[in-house]
Amino acid sequence: MATITAVPPYFGTVLQNGSKGPDSAQVQTWLNGIRKQWPQIQSVTVDGQYGGATVQAVKQFQTMAGLTVDGMTGQSTWNALYTQYAGIYGPGEIYPGIVTAPGAKGAVVKSMQQKLAALSKVYTGIQTISTDGVFGGGTSAALRRFQPQFGLTADALLGKNTFAALAKVYEAVRAGNPPKVVTRYAGYVMQQGSSGDWVRFLQSYLNGVSGVPQLTVDGKFGSGTKKSVVAFQGQQGLTADGKVGTATWSRLITVFNQQLS
Repeated sequence: MATITAVPPYFGTVLQNGSKGPDSAQVQTWLNGIRKQWPQIQSVTVDGQYGGATVQAVKQFQTMAGLTVDGMTGQSTWNALYTQYAGIYGPGEIYPGIVTAPGAKGAVVKSMQQKLAALSKVYTGIQTISTDGVFGGGTSAALRRFQPQFGLTADALLGKNTFAALAKVYEAVRAGNPPKVVTRYAGYVMQQGSSGDWVRFLQSYLNGVSGVPQLTVDGKFGSGTKKSVVAFQGQQGLTADGKVGTATWSRLITVFNQQLS
């Protein structure tokens, strides 16, 4: 079988004894999956800790795949692992097996960042971020702002549910069918002087409605945001007081989703 480029692509850092994080977990997940076809490879615990058992399993894989046997996962081994796994289960990115949290870095993080960056062009409440493979504050904020728009807990962690939702929304947007948002009401009336993520969502949704003055999405409810809210309320036959309660929020979500394309 010809080796293909892995998904996610190799990050550039050789994984070896002592490495830890989601990329190590990705290797462990691939190894365990490959055992369906190559049961000679020993099973490993998917914990993101690249220890002796993982080194030994990688050596076993490398021997069977005709690679240099050193127990380390560089680009050739990374791609070969993915190729073998994809040959059994089909191509595509899979959950690495552990929660990816702030402070992590590598291929899994970079793939997440690339998806968030692409989605930020449609769902502008998610700010544009660097795709450097480092899970820092900007990435944490972007992930936290993605999650509640699609019914997830805003914990800024890339767990199994968020991983699946991010992949699903990303693929739908790529196909030209952006999914509807389900962002719940903030729980309080937003008005001039309010700030935070829900104000960012408010501003981004107002920007998606035809005939409403466009806003800078900065999370600050100033006079410009109030003006746009009043315009939207008047357009929709709501009380035009510039405050966002349940009725205005519910209608805004509906109209934004109707005009989403």
